Amino acid sequence: MLLSISRSIAAKVALAFSLVMVTLVVSYIVMSQRLDTIGVAMNNVTEISRNTIAIIRINKDIIEMQRDVSVYSLSGSDAVFEKIDENFQDIKIRLDSLSDVDTSEVERQYISSLAMLVDELGQNLEGLTSLYKSRSVLIDDVLEDIYQTAITELYNLNQMSSSVENELLLVEEMNKWHTLHRNAWLFLSKKDYLKRKQVTSVLKEIASSRLFGKSEESLRLSDLGKEYQKYFLKSIQINRNYFNLVNVVMAGNAIEFSTLANTLREHSQLRLQKIKEHANESIITTENILNILSIAIILYLIFLAFFLHVHITKAITLLTGSFSRFLSGDLSASIHHTSRKDEIGVLAQAASRFRDMSIDLDKEKQAAIQMSKVKSEFLANMSHEIRTPMNGILGMASQLSHTDLIAPQREMLNIITSSGESLLVIINDILDVSKIEAGKIELEQRPIGLNALLKDIELLFKGQATAKGIQLSVRTCPANQNIAFVGDETRIKQILMNLLGNAIKFTDHGEVALTTHAEVDSDDKMTLLFSVTDTGIGIDPDNIEKLFGAFAQADTSITRKFGGTGLGLTITSQLLSLMGSKLEVESDVKKGSRFFFEIETEQCSLAVPDAQAEKNDTSSEKADYSNLKVLVAEDNKTNQIVVKGFLNKLKVGSITLAEDGEQAINICKKEVFDLIFMDMQMPIIDGLKATLEIKKMDDYRHVPIIALTANVFEDDKKQCEEAGMCDFLGKPINLMQLKGILDKWSRQS
Repeated sequence: MLLSISRSIAAKVALAFSLVMVTLVVSYIVMSQRLDTIGVAMNNVTEISRNTIAIIRINKDIIEMQRDVSVYSLSGSDAVFEKIDENFQDIKIRLDSLSDVDTSEVERQYISSLAMLVDELGQNLEGLTSLYKSRSVLIDDVLEDIYQTAITELYNLNQMSSSVENELLLVEEMNKWHTLHRNAWLFLSKKDYLKRKQVTSVLKEIASSRLFGKSEESLRLSDLGKEYQKYFLKSIQINRNYFNLVNVVMAGNAIEFSTLANTLREHSQLRLQKIKEHANESIITTENILNILSIAIILYLIFLAFFLHVHITKAITLLTGSFSRFLSGDLSASIHHTSRKDEIGVLAQAASRFRDMSIDLDKEKQAAIQMSKVKSEFLANMSHEIRTPMNGILGMASQLSHTDLIAPQREMLNIITSSGESLLVIINDILDVSKIEAGKIELEQRPIGLNALLKDIELLFKGQATAKGIQLSVRTCPANQNIAFVGDETRIKQILMNLLGNAIKFTDHGEVALTTHAEVDSDDKMTLLFSVTDTGIGIDPDNIEKLFGAFAQADTSITRKFGGTGLGLTITSQLLSLMGSKLEVESDVKKGSRFFFEIETEQCSLAVPDAQAEKNDTSSEKADYSNLKVLVAEDNKTNQIVVKGFLNKLKVGSITLAEDGEQAINICKKEVFDLIFMDMQMPIIDGLKATLEIKKMDDYRHVPIIALTANVFEDDKKQCEEAGMCDFLGKPINLMQLKGILDKWSRQS
C-alpha cells in the first residue's frame, strides 16, 4: 500500500486531504453542540425581538386609531370609521398571533390584559357609532325639523300680514330662530361653549314673545320653542356622553394599553439581555475552540502546501513552461521529470510525445501552406492565361462579326463565339467556387429595385426561351408596386440566372416561371420569396441531394445530353448560405421542378435619377469620342489588336499603344492623354507600379486609369484601387463594356 501511495500523486493528495477531512469532522462534532446552544439563543432573541416589534406596532396602531376616533367624532365620515374598524381588526389579529407564541408566564399575563383592553375597545367602538347616530339624529334631523317648521309658520304669517309693523315683528322673530339654530349647531357640533348662553337667552325671548296676543299662531310658535328647548337639552346630554366616551373612556383605554405595552416591552428586553449574556458566553467558548482548531489546521495546511509545491506544483510549472513554449512555436524547450513513476512522469512523457508530433505537424502545415499558395497562384495564372487568349478569340470574333461574311462563314463565326462564351461561363464557375471556398467573397449591401432586377433577367432569357418554344413568365406579388430592398444585386442576379438557365435548359415544352412574393413588416423588415418553376424533365427524389455537390448532376446521362459543369447549383447554394438563406427543391419526374429560397432583408427607397444624368445616358448612343486621346498599355499583340479594333469601332480620335509599363510611363512624360487603359501583368514594369508612377505626375492626378486585365479576383480589384485605378475592365472584353467605360469616364476626363 505504501508503494502504491509513493507512485501516485492522486493517492498522496487523497491521503493528505483525508486527514483534513477527519480534522474537519471532529471539529464539526465538537462545534455542533456549541452551535446548537447558540442557535437556540439566537432563535429566542429573534422571537423576543419580533414580539417586541409587534407590541410596538400594536401600540402605534392604538394611538393612530385613537387619533382617527377623534377625527370621526368631528366629521362622522364613514370612510374614517371603516379605517378605524380595519385598524382594529389588524390589532386583534396581531394580538392573537402574540397569544400563540411560547413566552414566559408573566408575558402571557400582560398579553392577556392587552387582549381584554382591546375587547373593551371594540365594545366602545360599537357604542361610539350608536351614540354618534343618536347625536346626529337629534342635531341634524329633530332640531332641524323644529327650526324649519317655525320658520315656515313665520313665513306664512308674514305672507298673510297686512301691516308693515306686523311684518317687521315677524322678520325679527325669524332672525331669533335663525340665531337660535345657528348657535345651537355651533355649540353641539363645534364645541363652541360660549354659544350655549346665547341659545338659552334666545329661547327665553322666544318663550316670552306674544305675537298677536294669545292667538293660535302665537301659541303654536311658543310650543315649538319649548319643544326645541327640550330636544336641545337632550342633545347636550347625548353630546356629553359621546365626547366622554371618546375623550375619557377610549383615551383612557389607549393610555392604559400603552402603559401595559411598555411594561411588557421592558420585561421582554430584560429577558433578551439575559439570553444575550448566555449566548455571549457560548460564543466566547466556541471562539476559543475554533482558534485552537484553526491554528492546528493552518499549520497542517502550511505543511501540505509546502509538500504540494515542492513535489507537484513546481514540476507542473516546469511542464507548463515547456508546453507554453511548444504552443508559441519553440519546440526546442527541455522537458523535466520524464523519469518519475507517478502522474507527473506520465505528463512529462506526454509532453515529449507532443513535441515530436508538433514537429511533424509543423512540417505538414508548412507543406499545406505552400500547397495553398501554389493553388492560389495556379488559379490566378490559369485565369490570366486562359482569359488572355479568350479575349483574343471573342474580341476578334466580335470584330469579324461586323465585316461582310457569307452565310457559312457567319455560321462558323457564331459557333466560335458561342463556344468561347460557354468556355468563359465554365471558367467563371470554377473561379466562383474557388473564391467561395477561400472565403474571398464579400456581399455588398446596396439598394436594389426589384422590378428592374426582374426586367433585366427577363430580357436576358426571353430569346433563349422563345428559341426553345417555351413560355417564360416573370411576375411579382403584390403586383404593380415599386419594391426596393437592400442586398447584393450582382449575386442575387447570378443566383436567379443560374436557376432560370437550368429551368430553360431542362424544359423542352410548357412554361418556365419566375415569381417573387414580398412581405413587409411594420419596422421595414422584408421577406422576399423567389421561386423558379418549370415543366421540364424533373428530378428523382433520391438524386436531389446530389444536386448541390460540386461538378455533379442528378444523372450522369444528363451531362452528355445537356452539357454543363454541374457547378451552377453549388454556387447558388453557397451564395445563399452567405446570405443566411437556403435553396429548397420540390420536383416530380417528368412533371417539372420548383427551386425556391427566402431572403430576409430591409425595405429601402431608391434614389431618383438625376435629370442631367438621364439625359447623358440617353444621349450616350450618340456620344462623340473623336476628340478623345487614349493610351492602351498592353503587352499581348492579339489583345492590342482587339482593344484597338474596338476603340476604332467606337471612333476614338487618338489611340496610342505601349507594350509594357516602362513605355507607358515614358509616353506619359511626353504626351497628355484623356484616358488610360492599363494591363496589370506586363514585362519590365507591371501595370500597378506604372499607375503609381503616372499618378505622381501633375498632368495625370485626375486622369482616369482603367484596369485592363485577365485577373478577376477581388484581391486584384483591391490592388488596382490602391494603386490609383478608378475602374476595372476584365478580359475578355466586349464592345458594350468598353463603350460603357468610355461613356462613364470620358465625360469626367
